[in-house]
Amino acid sequence: MSVKSLSIVLLVMLPCVSLFARMVEQEETYRIRNKSLSIDLEMDGGRIIVMQSQDKYDCNVTMSYPREKCTVDIKYNKQRGQLDISIDNEEWDFNDDNEKAPQVVLELPFGPDISLSSHIKAGETNFDLGDLRIVDFELRNWAGEASVTFTEPNRTIMRTFDVNVKIGEVELLNLGNARFEEADINSGIGELKVDFHGKHLKKTVARIDLDIGETTIIVPENVATKLKVSKFLFLSDVVYPRWFEKRGKYYYSENYDKSDKKLSLIISSGIGELRVKVE
Repeated sequence: MSVKSLSIVLLVMLPCVSLFARMVEQEETYRIRNKSLSIDLEMDGGRIIVMQSQDKYDCNVTMSYPREKCTVDIKYNKQRGQLDISIDNEEWDFNDDNEKAPQVVLELPFGPDISLSSHIKAGETNFDLGDLRIVDFELRNWAGEASVTFTEPNRTIMRTFDVNVKIGEVELLNLGNARFEEADINSGIGELKVDFHGKHLKKTVARIDLDIGETTIIVPENVATKLKVSKFLFLSDVVYPRWFEKRGKYYYSENYDKSDKKLSLIISSGIGELRVKVE
């Protein structure tokens, strides 16, 4: 083959090589021997899926990211039971290049007590935390869509449940299975849906704050519910079902004095509409 022909072949192959080299696949598995596991996940942008692992002690991390735009760092300290996952991606724009967005799939073991903290600048987050041992949960998301659900009951009592999304849509489902005693839920601008269905809702207090947008809160019919709502002057529209009766500053469900399952909601409604549904 002549030098000219070889040059042509290399020029044709080069874009293909560059294309396939852009996305990196990385998989890590950690055998958790500690009684507790702390996870700190920081990500500039992308897609995150968190679910239960098939093994009691294995924690699996699967990632896909563009090599040229991302700096990835994963560290696991066996002595402290600390897992740190960091994806630095300053130049990437989620709206412009979402097909090549970094993706993380985190599979959590159901053996150890887990403290999970996530800080996401932009993107899509999907947490299914059912049938795990979550003792602390924190989610900070600057912009994007966030979904957190407990399809099965949490295996232990949760100390803290803290969700804060600045801009975007937030869905928190089956929180009756989360088994937290107190929760702080904050959505700055966007839509917020909070569903308290589940098997283990007993005495729970949740503070819910939405600045601008629509909020839908769903409470089970068999749960005694007390509401206190603060609204932003005439710019807030609050819709209550007939199931609630106002007594002073609070709204009480019809079964409040009869049911042992107690749910207390402290709601701050900004500019927008608040709907409370009983299902």
